[in-house]
Amino acid sequence: MPRQTYAEVDLGAIRRNFRALKAQVGPGVRMLAIIKADAYGHGATAVGRTLEQAGADMFGVALVEEGVALRKAGLRAPILVMGIAPEDEVAEAMRSDLAVTVDSVCTAGAVQRQAVACGCTAKVHLKIDTGMNRLGFRAEEAPEAASAVARMDRLKLEGAYTHFACANEDDEKPSRDQLIRLKAALAGMRSAGVAPPLVHAANSAAILKVAGARFDMVRSGLALYGIRPCAAASGTDLRPALALRSRVVHLKRVHRGEGVSYGHRWKAPRDSLLGVLAIGYADGYRRLLSDRAQVRIAGRLCPVRGTICMDATMVDLTDVPGAEVGMEAAVLEAAHDSPLSAEALAELCNTIPYEILTGISSRVPRVYVE
Repeated sequence: MPRQTYAEVDLGAIRRNFRALKAQVGPGVRMLAIIKADAYGHGATAVGRTLEQAGADMFGVALVEEGVALRKAGLRAPILVMGIAPEDEVAEAMRSDLAVTVDSVCTAGAVQRQAVACGCTAKVHLKIDTGMNRLGFRAEEAPEAASAVARMDRLKLEGAYTHFACANEDDEKPSRDQLIRLKAALAGMRSAGVAPPLVHAANSAAILKVAGARFDMVRSGLALYGIRPCAAASGTDLRPALALRSRVVHLKRVHRGEGVSYGHRWKAPRDSLLGVLAIGYADGYRRLLSDRAQVRIAGRLCPVRGTICMDATMVDLTDVPGAEVGMEAAVLEAAHDSPLSAEALAELCNTIPYEILTGISSRVPRVYVE
């Protein structure tokens, strides 16, 4: 048995999602699988191995240490570090055959210095800011920046990319505007004699709804894990891959009018039977779900009562026949239409499914199924 609280990850669902997305983009476009943040909480090593076998062309991570861990786990596919690697980590990135992102001439210079010092050639992707206003050269600066990078003899320009800020929104104009800026930047780079072998822009939402954004490669993250990134995804067979489960570890009878948990923010309106689950906000079950969420026990939806604690959550079992210690509770369900889906929990917390999934802490064991 795993710990009383565990996450069940369906690798078969992730494989199906990858193939569904691959069918959308067609055989001429490469697939970069985003497995940063421990594969959005699903477990980067297991997910990486599954997707490498399924045919992923490249992996995307945020940190050098994430890429190094994947190499140590035996993954051989190309890996791109999409965050900006600190200069003192660049040598390790090169030793582990990771491509790094260059977002400024200063960053490129730091990578060049490290490459010279260790006698290596660094693979780099040029980040072009077309409207996200986060990382990258501004689009109008890209031709000059690309020329500067091309003159650095220890840098191998492997690709150029941008990131859409609003691809999941109904208004498509911001994404079209970004696409126009990217194409202009690429044309300027070609005029300057620099043609990146790979151009990539589309994230999960853009794959499904931004025409002309696929270029040589697309980057899928959220959709790989079965979460619909936008309304346009409803026509693609995406299956959520992660379920979060816990168990009742204690039963507590409370009398009408008694308060429960920190602050006594919930008081029993009747004599009640509460079950204590072995999950709390330290496991990633957010405190904002206090008195808002439900769990499923013995087929019934049972409301959370009182403030969620660091290691425990109280749920109302008054109407559950035969309630007993050891009963399993579904805390997050792998189903789009469930009130316990990642999307539903995100809505209760006024956040996004990314935060719900990546917030499941490392102390929660991942159990893999097909």
